[in-house]
Amino acid sequence: MKTIIWPTYINSEHSRGEGRKLSLEESVEEPKIREISQSLKKLKIQYVVEHNKSYPGSWWEKSGRVVVEQEDMTKLELLRAIAKNIKNSRNN
Repeated sequence: MKTIIWPTYINSEHSRGEGRKLSLEESVEEPKIREISQSLKKLKIQYVVEHNKSYPGSWWEKSGRVVVEQEDMTKLELLRAIAKNIKNSRNN
């Protein structure tokens, strides 16, 4: 199953209405595509980065997205794992 991960989904600076999927406590400030891909690499999950894509809610920004191929987790579980890895890597 393919899952699309937009940085907005885990960005603490965005509201739920703007597309954030996680709680403020779980989300991270201004996540980068590079951080998301590094997190997926740590989780040993296959992915493809698409840099020149815009989140529909902010179509003018080329934030990029990550297409993930995985079957083991729900989208929400995956987002939580990514955000947790990013937080851990920023704290080190």
